[in-house]
Amino acid sequence: MRQAPVAMAILRGEDFVVEMANDSYLNVVDRTEEELVGKPLFVGLPEVREYVEPILINVLKTGIAYHGYEFEVMLRRFGQLQQCYFNFVYQPLFEDSDEASGIIVVATEVTQQVLSKEGLQRSESQFRNLVTQSQFAKAIFKGPEFVISIANESMLTIWRRKLDDVIGRKLLDVFPELNDQKFTGILREVYQNGKLYRENEALVYFDGPDGIREHYLDYQYAPMFELDGSVSAIMASINDVTDKVKLRQQFSETADRLSLATDGTKLATWDLNLLTREIIYSGRLATIFGYNETDILTHEELRAHVHPDDRYAIVEKAFEQALVSGNYYYEARIIHSDQSIHWIRTQGRVFYGDDGVPNRMLGTMMDVTDQKESELALTASESKFRALADSMPQFVWTSNTQGRLSYFNRSMVDYSGMVPEQIDGEGWLQMVHPDDRGGYLGIWAAARREGTDFVFEHRLRRFDGEYRWHQSRAIAQYDVNGNIQMWVGTSSDIHDSKMFIDQLESKVQQRTRELTIVNNELVRTNMELAQFAYVASHDLQEPLRKIQTFATRILETESQNLSERGRDYFKRMQASSTRMQQLIVDLLAFSRANVAEKLLERADLNVVLQHVKDQLGDVILSKNAVVVSDVLPVRAVIVYQFEQLFMNLIANALKFTRPDSVPRIEIRTGEMRGADIPLAEADPALTYRFISFSDNGIGFEPYFKDRIFQVFQRLHSRSAYEGTGIGLAICKKIVENHNGLIDAIGTPGLGSTFIVYLPEE
Repeated sequence: MRQAPVAMAILRGEDFVVEMANDSYLNVVDRTEEELVGKPLFVGLPEVREYVEPILINVLKTGIAYHGYEFEVMLRRFGQLQQCYFNFVYQPLFEDSDEASGIIVVATEVTQQVLSKEGLQRSESQFRNLVTQSQFAKAIFKGPEFVISIANESMLTIWRRKLDDVIGRKLLDVFPELNDQKFTGILREVYQNGKLYRENEALVYFDGPDGIREHYLDYQYAPMFELDGSVSAIMASINDVTDKVKLRQQFSETADRLSLATDGTKLATWDLNLLTREIIYSGRLATIFGYNETDILTHEELRAHVHPDDRYAIVEKAFEQALVSGNYYYEARIIHSDQSIHWIRTQGRVFYGDDGVPNRMLGTMMDVTDQKESELALTASESKFRALADSMPQFVWTSNTQGRLSYFNRSMVDYSGMVPEQIDGEGWLQMVHPDDRGGYLGIWAAARREGTDFVFEHRLRRFDGEYRWHQSRAIAQYDVNGNIQMWVGTSSDIHDSKMFIDQLESKVQQRTRELTIVNNELVRTNMELAQFAYVASHDLQEPLRKIQTFATRILETESQNLSERGRDYFKRMQASSTRMQQLIVDLLAFSRANVAEKLLERADLNVVLQHVKDQLGDVILSKNAVVVSDVLPVRAVIVYQFEQLFMNLIANALKFTRPDSVPRIEIRTGEMRGADIPLAEADPALTYRFISFSDNGIGFEPYFKDRIFQVFQRLHSRSAYEGTGIGLAICKKIVENHNGLIDAIGTPGLGSTFIVYLPEE
């Protein structure tokens, strides 16, 4: 123990008497063997009592060793109280019993290491503070994968990221768009060769929450070295100069635009030294005065081209005023060498020296000859317009945006009998009939506010006091920016046509009353027809029933007394009366389908079909007919009419059968677009529900398909097939009552198909 390179001591008993301490221990605590050995520990080292006594007591009582790591104590040594750090073990000492009799102390001083580590931490903290508080954007990328370990607020602003979004993540994971840019390659080169890299105004694109943005950066990549000289990280220092670069680009673009503007507008620039009268100008100025661009002219030579009438009255006067006000402007005529006259417009500004004396004038000049000629032409055109307007019988007028008249032609003055001063402004309102002024002003104000055309019919007082109807119209005139500059209007006399229209309306009203009377008469006639239908239903059928009854009785009771011809006549009479009775029934059914009220109710068409099949059961059975059907829909219908529709279509199929085949009727349903239905009446925008009835009967020629839906139309003689020719007409009327369509497809000898189309609900 004495020769061990670490500090060791043995403590005995509850007073922790130092039994032995090696030289390393004595050197660490700066005590002699006489001061420490053989005495309680805290007699020799009283300053450590509060730190270690509780630990020693616990080790002695529990027999469990205690390990201390970088344990801090205040130790008096080398003449002063010092802060020290130790790694140590308090190992309980067992001899002849299970109770610890002492403690072995093994300690190593690590004060220097702890202080160095704290210093390193302080240094790193200061470094981090330096980076994070820098006004320039800074970040540190560690390792060959460039893991972001530090990024200050300025860098996060450029990146448009929060600190938690980037710390500990690979640079290329955060910004994958850098893979397609040069910066990744530069980073790798700096990491490999350890050389600093700088670049100014480099263009880089960063993707962020609001999309990709471009930045211009002055940046530096500085390698960070380990003790062995290897590169462990790269510090990126960035100065965002985007605003500076873009401002310079804007200046350049502005200069280019100015150059284009002056070239495109044929604008000349000039710079006059007011002290020496030397002038510098662009080549365009020379061409304005009729020279070549390369010709050199003095200020006096240029001034000599000014028209004599404008030289002093306009140019010299404007020059003198500019020396006082600082602003130079005039329009004047110049004479070219070929004696042609041109108009120029000059404007400029005076600059003053420190003594307040004007020493320089800068300005522009342009040839405005075409504009001046246009103004003269416009003046002439306006004179022609006024002359033309004064010759028109209509009133022609213009108004400003506030609604005040700024011009009106001679016809308006002559009609009103007023002098122009009375009409001017808003004086014209006294011409408008008092009952029309409110509406006139309201519509006129709305048109001016919304920019819409103004149209209004009103009465205007003539010079003799009579009010005549006029129609006033006005259209807004706009400038190049879309703003209303004025209104151009006319007022036309419509009095005679207005009176004619009033008379026409009176006749229309009279005719309407006559039509109402005719309509009422038609309603009465329809009521009489309904009454006739009732009579036909009851009174006409009663004599027919008696004829049938008596004919039957005669045939039954007097058959022996009748000749063969007589019996034949009675049979024909009986058959004719039966056909007559069926005809009346069918006509009544057709009439009922024509005028029936559309009392719709939701019904299951499968139930309706079953009722019809029950009623035709005997016929179906007698002919061994087969009737198959899809599941029909539930929809709103006139139930008894749909029952009659199904009855007529199925009865027809059972009637017109081929003698050599078993009748088969197939009833199908589905949906179809109106555009796909081969009927002109179909609405292409609607979807229809179709119900088809197909049979294998005798069929018909396709050109008969429209005829079969007409009343009394038959394709076969009564002797061949019974019927009145009304059944399919009733079907068509029932389908029309439901806003539907019906179509028929026939093939002679193969059968027929009747298709009912109903609009989807």
